Amino acid sequence: MATESNVLRFPSARARLATCPHCGTITDTHRIGRLLWAYCDAHEMRWVARDFGTVPPSESPDHVAQSLALLSRYAEVGC
Repeated sequence: MATESNVLRFPSARARLATCPHCGTITDTHRIGRLLWAYCDAHEMRWVARDFGTVPPSESPDHVAQSLALLSRYAEVGC
């Protein structure tokens, strides 16, 4: 099955990062579905900070699209 270029891969089960592994900070966070994504502007990295386990009842398609566009600019890191 081919992966679309505009689809962020769901992270596999692993430990979550609380802060940037390089500087220990967070620029901001964005919740998309059940996952809370954090990112660091200084190091251009993103990571899953939390898995809420459930999807929020009202998540607007515009919010999701804007968050995905922003997060796609960063490299994903994990433990």
